[in-house]
Amino acid sequence: MALTGKLIGLFGLIGLAALTACGTGGAAAPARGHAVVLVSGLATQTPFTTTDEKCTSGLSAGNSLSALRDSLVEAGEQVYTAPAQAGPGQVTSTTGLGASSGCPAALPSEVTIDTTAGIDAGGAQLAAFLSYLHEHRGVTSVDLVGHSMGGLFARSAIGTDGAGGREGEVAVESLTTLSTPWTGAYPADYAAGTLPLSVCGSEPTCLQVLPDYKTQLSDPEGPQGAANAISTQDLQGPAGWNEAQGADLVGVPVTLIAGEYYTLAGGDPAVWPNDAIVARSSSLAEGISGQPLSVRACLVRPDVHTIDLAQDAGLPWTAAVTWDPAVLGAVTAAVQDTGAPTVAADGAPPGCAIR
Repeated sequence: MALTGKLIGLFGLIGLAALTACGTGGAAAPARGHAVVLVSGLATQTPFTTTDEKCTSGLSAGNSLSALRDSLVEAGEQVYTAPAQAGPGQVTSTTGLGASSGCPAALPSEVTIDTTAGIDAGGAQLAAFLSYLHEHRGVTSVDLVGHSMGGLFARSAIGTDGAGGREGEVAVESLTTLSTPWTGAYPADYAAGTLPLSVCGSEPTCLQVLPDYKTQLSDPEGPQGAANAISTQDLQGPAGWNEAQGADLVGVPVTLIAGEYYTLAGGDPAVWPNDAIVARSSSLAEGISGQPLSVRACLVRPDVHTIDLAQDAGLPWTAAVTWDPAVLGAVTAAVQDTGAPTVAADGAPPGCAIR
């Protein structure tokens, strides 16, 4: 089946024991003024929702974040989904697989992430959204949870003066990322001409996704677009984005979650295994340049990147990283863990649970 229309939402779109913690600490009720903020990724649509306000027709908050939102609400957390649109402007509903409508009133475009713009543009809009939550909802601290490029938007927001980070008006207590291309996304490398199609071998999903990424995302967005900001060279080069972030995540514990549904014996480890979009090694920030991450825990699951890809492969939605019950439990554990990180990751994070 062709992926036309699916890549437009591709990047946005057991139990707790499966998560191996590198630190200590137990679950605690959310403090007054504290919230979990969910951030979707490249070319996604996500409406603004709250703990009590959601979309009334279709999925509660778009196809990237609905399962995460609903599980965290059920766990007793105060939850907001950051509004995101595939292009500039407001978002009132979503289209595609698992569409959402009857959503809460749209927020202004200034606090809505343009998921086709660059990493820092999205980060600035997320930072503005955190300021909105502070001013209008009384939020003083957050745990950020980002799917795919949403993890990079979150990191950028943490480094934005006056909004994210531990010194801003909204303190960031932790960051959890699901299939985030910390060190690059191999479809972006293919689009940049630095990775040959032969890296796929004869694996059909890879052979389909790479050209579709180039023609449906990279080429239409142009050189300044988000799809072209996440190549290995852009993120990991000597003057790359990771180096430029400096010490923005010092003191912020990070939980890393990866999918590895697709494998290829003897395949390039920068590509294989992967979730059809991001290699496991990138999701686990292996060899990340710049300041090492303070990794609290990590988890690897046999998942694909989105429910679109799951459906295309004949899999249930629960085989997608943002819908997998084990991942949902791991995210809840991450945002409720008050223990400080004890391991600075430089290369492969140790103690990662693979289930």
